[in-house]
Amino acid sequence: MSVSRKAYLPSHNRGIPVPKEPTSIGGHLRKRRLQLQIHQSEAAARLKVSTVTLSRWECDKVYPTWEHHGRLIEYLEYDPFAVCGLRDPYSNETLGIASLSSATLGQHIRMRRLEMKMTVKKCAQILKVDAKTMHGWEKHRHQPSAGQRKRIIVFLGG
Repeated sequence: MSVSRKAYLPSHNRGIPVPKEPTSIGGHLRKRRLQLQIHQSEAAARLKVSTVTLSRWECDKVYPTWEHHGRLIEYLEYDPFAVCGLRDPYSNETLGIASLSSATLGQHIRMRRLEMKMTVKKCAQILKVDAKTMHGWEKHRHQPSAGQRKRIIVFLGG
């Protein structure tokens, strides 16, 4: 008795392993695309992103932003974010990973913003600064003024 090869996923696709049990968003996306037997360009069109973006997601080089999560869940037919145990929408860091350094003010702002599922732009509006300033704080490129710190403390729940 023979079984069609179409019933099985390949173990590699262009030299990149296809995970049987994906542990990252990229792995889930790659596995689903190969299950559907479609090219990246078709999957990207279904997800309404560029082929380059999908490629970066599949290789875990870039993490999908909040606005894409709904389409990804619909495309995959399950929630990969819960399955992977991810807490930060901009990294593939799992809950078991500990931070070795103490968090800066910018990191606290970012963590709170992500908890509240806000974009940088929305959070910047709440803190009455522009998005570029907000991004600078989060990246620890500059520090907020004394007046801005008061608004930040309220935002952080202090």
